[in-house]
Amino acid sequence: MVKRCLGPGAALWLAMVLILAGCGRRYKAPQLAPPGQEGHDSVVMRFLAETAKERQKGRLVLDVDGWRARILFLNPLNRVVMDLYMENDRATLVNRGRKRYWRGDFSELIRRMWQLHLSFADLRRLLFNKAVPETLAKQPRLRVQVERDADTGLPEVLRVSDASTRLSLTVLRRRRVTGTLDSQRSLDSLEPADLEEVISRED
Repeated sequence: MVKRCLGPGAALWLAMVLILAGCGRRYKAPQLAPPGQEGHDSVVMRFLAETAKERQKGRLVLDVDGWRARILFLNPLNRVVMDLYMENDRATLVNRGRKRYWRGDFSELIRRMWQLHLSFADLRRLLFNKAVPETLAKQPRLRVQVERDADTGLPEVLRVSDASTRLSLTVLRRRRVTGTLDSQRSLDSLEPADLEEVISRED
């Protein structure tokens, strides 16, 4: 495990950085949905999170199908290192390389990673709506800034910050892709574990 002397946030993120160097299945972009055909939204994003002590960055793919969603964490070689599945705000983070998974609220995951109070429902609205969710606008310590595409009005860059953390999400590509979101694969061969244990590469 990562040593605790780094502090909870630093230890958690160092574990994430370490696992990004590992191998996983190669991400293959799904086919675009033809006009008029049902499908689901897929967004490729770059993120940057900054605190007083840390600077964290990476790339992910978010697929949303109604209130079901999946986030794939990609390494620089375009391989999937972890899968995060959501149904409403309930999250399951899967690391098949380590044969472990974690279950909890998406908001808890974000709080432990970036010390931000952000639900998946609000993140979804931020990315796909043309207005900032009222629940975020009412948080006195949270600041939300949005740069929108001139044609669609949808966000190109999102910045969410409070007194200690700044999170930036840059949309690299939006697509409407074919089919419905795949169901989560069986977890029978995996062990439930704490979040830090799931994303650490060390036993």
